[in-house]
Amino acid sequence: MSGHGLLTGRVVVVTGGSSGIGRALCLRAAEEGAAAVIVADRVETGREGGASTVSLIEATGATAVFVECDVTEPASWLDVTAAADVFGGLDALCNVAGISDNVDFLRVDLPRLRRVMAVNFEGTFLGAQAAARSMIATGKRGTIVNVSSVGGMRGFAHASTYSASKGAVRAFTYALADAVAPHGIRANVVHPGQVDTEMLRVEMRGGSPIRIPLGRKGEAAEIADAVVWLMSDLSSYVSGASIVVDGGYSAVI
Repeated sequence: MSGHGLLTGRVVVVTGGSSGIGRALCLRAAEEGAAAVIVADRVETGREGGASTVSLIEATGATAVFVECDVTEPASWLDVTAAADVFGGLDALCNVAGISDNVDFLRVDLPRLRRVMAVNFEGTFLGAQAAARSMIATGKRGTIVNVSSVGGMRGFAHASTYSASKGAVRAFTYALADAVAPHGIRANVVHPGQVDTEMLRVEMRGGSPIRIPLGRKGEAAEIADAVVWLMSDLSSYVSGASIVVDGGYSAVI
């Protein structure tokens, strides 16, 4: 897909950028003219294997940097913002990094709950905080996009921890949008449905009973397109919004 210059000159940070939706977003940001794409993840080689996201971006002639990042650690976020500062400071952050969880509610113990909340919610909170501080310090009227899930809008018996964590991301984004608005920063949240990624294939190897009106799973690039729109000036008056990208699933369940 050729770009339209929607992110020309911007410094974009994507957590979870080595795989799945994060990888697709990194590539789309590069296609849309980003000055630099910071790929933040725990490992450089994604679940899909093959070339790293940075290598794929650089093959197009665009600039990309990998930063090893544990989103639950504030020190990692200092590394991420420092990498963005090399290019003039970050303009846009998308918090994609997250883990799934599939276990019966009655079998959930406290360490498991805390782990899912730490990665999915606390990591998003810390990332948004680090990005906002960076944008304010550099005077950037930037954008923050958090990735939740339709699971953060609805509850599933075998995904109670996941639904709780993603629901927290959703509610937090509303508060975030209010908190950063005086600085000219926008914040929004995207809710993907089932997306054809390696993580979902592992999670759903026994099949899925859900009915998707459009008749198929989403593609990672389709979620990335929604995020690019929210990062771009085309959505300049959109803040505190939930964008659902699920093929109509949440409209009929």
